[in-house]
Amino acid sequence: MIPVIVLVVGLICASGCGPRYPAGSIDDLFVTNKRYNIDKDKGIVRVFAQVENTGEGLIRQVKMEAVLLSADGDKRGTNNVVLKDIKPGEKRNFSIAVTSHSRSHKVKIVAKEVEK
Repeated sequence: MIPVIVLVVGLICASGCGPRYPAGSIDDLFVTNKRYNIDKDKGIVRVFAQVENTGEGLIRQVKMEAVLLSADGDKRGTNNVVLKDIKPGEKRNFSIAVTSHSRSHKVKIVAKEVEK
């Protein structure tokens, strides 16, 4: 009877037990390799970047928001993507397509909490 219990516990642990990480903070995210492509015909800016979790905790969810800005700093468009389960030390590529509402001069990428 005891070997059966050990086997069952072992199988449960093997299927769901992995490394456990404390909760991370979006303040530990660092955005690199930011680049963008402007499609003037379609009025879309395709934003590509990489985010790195520099902390020691797991980021369960984060909303990465791309904001298009004019030369004067006015918002010209925005869109976002939600990334999940970014492990400590992990680098994750992502892309966001943003509709441009007029000529854009700069792209800003911001990490935000996901509203519940």
